[in-house]
Amino acid sequence: MPSANSPASVDDELSRALRSGPFDRALRAAVRASGLSLERLVHRLATAGVHVSASSLSNWQTGRSRPERTESVHAVRVLEQILDLPQDALVRLLGPRRPRGRWLDHVPGTVSYDAIFDDHARLTAIMTTGEFAHLGQCSYEGVEDRVTFDDDGVLRRVEVRNLVSALVDGVDGCVVYYRDEGEGHPEVRPVEGCRLGRTRFDDESGFLVAELLFDHRLNRGDVHLVAFDQHFTGTRARPESGDHYFKAFRSPCRGYLLRVAFHPHAVPVRLRSFRANRWGDEPTEEHALPCHRNQVTHVYTPDVAPGIVGVRWEWD
Repeated sequence: MPSANSPASVDDELSRALRSGPFDRALRAAVRASGLSLERLVHRLATAGVHVSASSLSNWQTGRSRPERTESVHAVRVLEQILDLPQDALVRLLGPRRPRGRWLDHVPGTVSYDAIFDDHARLTAIMTTGEFAHLGQCSYEGVEDRVTFDDDGVLRRVEVRNLVSALVDGVDGCVVYYRDEGEGHPEVRPVEGCRLGRTRFDDESGFLVAELLFDHRLNRGDVHLVAFDQHFTGTRARPESGDHYFKAFRSPCRGYLLRVAFHPHAVPVRLRSFRANRWGDEPTEEHALPCHRNQVTHVYTPDVAPGIVGVRWEWD
């Protein structure tokens, strides 16, 4: 019986990958079977007049990105020749180009960024220039945030659990964003159902955008749990703009649970939940909240419409 790394097993893996995909797996198997390093592939491509970086090839192999532009697809055709593969063996696995740009308008009920934030230009620029391939392909069945503060009343961790539903076949990721009104930005750590893809952070606006790549591809109607944490490290101070936490929704969500956990040495004297159409507007709803003995308060909002949902508090 051939070993796991024997030529026969490599050929079997390549045959299966070329037959059923996905593209990244097939490319990975083809490169492994060729015995060529990424640097050598870059050189062979350049000799053929095609310029692709080693990092791009690596991203194609891991699924962090995929070739979609005309010149990139041409590079794949040249790769097929270099790797001694049948014509279109890899290209056919790419399928149709992933939805981008105005696909956002097809998510039922979705509003534009300027409907949520006055200073949306930076976020819009990150989304449109960051080559994120997963925009607007999922709806949210449920979202849960657990927000934890330290003994100085400073935000330290946000645990996020998103239950997403695929709107089309072949969805393999989603994009999330966070706005930090303090100093720096959080470290995003995948917990369940995903791994971290591209991230972009804008110092001036405080917007962080992160791509979460699913453990497997979803077909239309499939529901998937995506869990990740945001960790805030280093020296941080309470934000000067006030004490609050909010979630911005651009598209409807069936339910949102926000749990805020305070340290026993820093518990607010008053808390209020609020909803608003956009950040900075007067609340459309506001309610007093209790802070329970375990220093945790929570707000559950069913059938969330696009807008802002959050909690405000006072320390004294």
